[in-house]
Amino acid sequence: MNGIDAVVYERDSHPPTRGLLSFADGRSATYDLLVGADGADSRVRALLTDARPVHTGHNLVELGIADIDRTHPDLAARVGRGNYWVLGHGQSLSAQRNGDGRVRIYLSFYNSDEDWFTTSGIPFGDPAAARVRLIDLFTGWDPRFTALIAACDDTVLPRSITTLPVGLTWPSRPDVTMLGDAAHLMPPVGQGANMALLDGALLGLALAAHPDDVPAAVEEYEREMFARTSAAGRQSAHMQDIRPAWVRVRVP
Repeated sequence: MNGIDAVVYERDSHPPTRGLLSFADGRSATYDLLVGADGADSRVRALLTDARPVHTGHNLVELGIADIDRTHPDLAARVGRGNYWVLGHGQSLSAQRNGDGRVRIYLSFYNSDEDWFTTSGIPFGDPAAARVRLIDLFTGWDPRFTALIAACDDTVLPRSITTLPVGLTWPSRPDVTMLGDAAHLMPPVGQGANMALLDGALLGLALAAHPDDVPAAVEEYEREMFARTSAAGRQSAHMQDIRPAWVRVRVP
């Protein structure tokens, strides 16, 4: 189905006990429990809170090298078997190995405005020209590092980094909850995905423990999730705050 277009209550019971989802393709479906696992731009979030993501001053461009061990063995050796970081003046380059042999390349630009992508001169519609422009933005960097940019394929994705307020909570509802970035969007410093996976597992366990009482399961899940992700959010915010200090020194 296409994305959720609207969420309303059915009015055939008193009080209404089921909700109705209307999808953009014209179809609809009823639900007993709606779980917002729809990411940073969640459509479900508005049912629980007025909170909205805000820009952090950090913009990121994602690129990638497919099958790096075969296509670029020299760069594969440099990246190694895990993560690779190069820290510079207000920007950084990182590489992350994936299980399918692909290496994701992340170029970070700190202390940049929310509209930076429109003023940066990066032609995202032309991947080859975009790589040239990105290398130009890393002028002065050792060619060993910018070679990673030059070797990337045509995946060039702009990502504005936004977050929700640390410690966000909402009054529990019996029929709607959230997990992952929809519930606790935090800076990308390694905590968010782990929290999302744990959210899903613990929500499932709570529902299994209360098969005839979904509202109790939701409350139990949210109580634990709020405490756990608030701590992770504070830690992630701290990491985000100190990261610009890291990038004042170039790694040789």
